Amino acid sequence: MTKPTVAIIGTSGALGKPTLDAFESSIFADKFQFPIKTLSRSSKPSTDKIEYIQGSLDDEGTDKVVEAFKGVDVIIELSGPQVYGPVETLVKQVKPKLFIPSQFGTEIDKSDKVFPGFLDIKTKHSKAVRDVGIKTVDVITSLFASPGAFLYEIVGQVGIDPESKTVTYRGEPDLKFSFTHVNDIGRSVAAIAAIDPSKLPDKVRIQSGLITPSQVVERYEKDHNVKLTVKNESAEEALKAGQAKYAQGFNPADFLFYLNVLLSQGVDNGLRFSQNENELVNPGNNSWTWDQY
Repeated sequence: MTKPTVAIIGTSGALGKPTLDAFESSIFADKFQFPIKTLSRSSKPSTDKIEYIQGSLDDEGTDKVVEAFKGVDVIIELSGPQVYGPVETLVKQVKPKLFIPSQFGTEIDKSDKVFPGFLDIKTKHSKAVRDVGIKTVDVITSLFASPGAFLYEIVGQVGIDPESKTVTYRGEPDLKFSFTHVNDIGRSVAAIAAIDPSKLPDKVRIQSGLITPSQVVERYEKDHNVKLTVKNESAEEALKAGQAKYAQGFNPADFLFYLNVLLSQGVDNGLRFSQNENELVNPGNNSWTWDQY
């Protein structure tokens, strides 16, 4: 297989820098045809590894981006749902050999039995591209970990309320859940982009490891020099309360609460994988060492 050409959309968010860092690292130095094309709203200086293409996916800008991306083998999307429609239009016109959509997070087909329709906009997005015959691979990561952000400062997904200095353990405090460091997400995306699309499944689950809510609480208390007041709620109570709230309609303000309820339900309910594809992206852990919490 010839070395693939790659284009990336949405590098200003949480996964942008880790993904660009991965493509620029020595791990993938001989895996791609450089430079990697990267869509940017603002003007940025390009390098031998990254070519910034100034543009936008609005009504006037999409045609220009299609022209710039024409002929690329892989399109990676790191942006949010607000541009799913324009991205679908772009991908269908460019017709890459592989599309990696902005999934990243909950294993939606598993969480659906807890919260029917939860994040189904992501499922519909992937299906829309897959249905026109473009190989589409959903990368599922469970909860992100990133110092200064996810599972360090953003901690509602494990029941911590920084404002009231409390933690509500929904389910067992030592119940393990899957997590993936944002650096490992970037590396895994690059690794998938380098694989022959015909050898890829439609869903790739990755994880840096397993941790527990109590470990996050311990880290948070140490980092913030605080002692959290502990509350406890059984997994059954959490499920009942979560489904009752969700039945009133999805509320973005409750997103971390929904994740906390999913976490409390254990294996194969969205945030703890019974199996994963780590070996596919990093065989024998020989390409890199997974970051730990």
